[in-house]
Amino acid sequence: MLNRNIFFPSLVIFLSLAFLVLISQFEEPRYQDAPVGAGFFPAVIAIIQIIICSVLIIQYKKKQKPQQAPKEEITLVSSHSIFGFTFLIGYAVLITLVGYLPASLIGFTYYLIYYRIKKPLYYVTAWIFVFAIYFLFSEVFIISLPEGLLFF
Repeated sequence: MLNRNIFFPSLVIFLSLAFLVLISQFEEPRYQDAPVGAGFFPAVIAIIQIIICSVLIIQYKKKQKPQQAPKEEITLVSSHSIFGFTFLIGYAVLITLVGYLPASLIGFTYYLIYYRIKKPLYYVTAWIFVFAIYFLFSEVFIISLPEGLLFF
């Protein structure tokens, strides 16, 4: 039986290595003032994922005792991972339809409501974070975030 504590980190390590190979084939910047190329940040993220997943596997192996048999079998996919997957798909669709700002506000709020968070400070913090990211990208970095198909 597949163990999710080994299977998913191993899968992420494998995919990150595959992406590192693909990232290395990105074109170099055409102008000399570019400090980094298009593949710099994806490569950094892939390397960080490899490190984190390796640590997760090592921690799981250290925590396991060799003489102890597993008492109950852990399912490969948990209900939280199903929620996370459907949440990300829904968030991606919502960004496409209504844009970054409304989708992020709705997404963060729905996430907090789903997990029954009652402290208003969490909601305010999430909304401030969304507006701060929006401001950072649109005003500081001057990068336009998705505006959505419905508001074309």
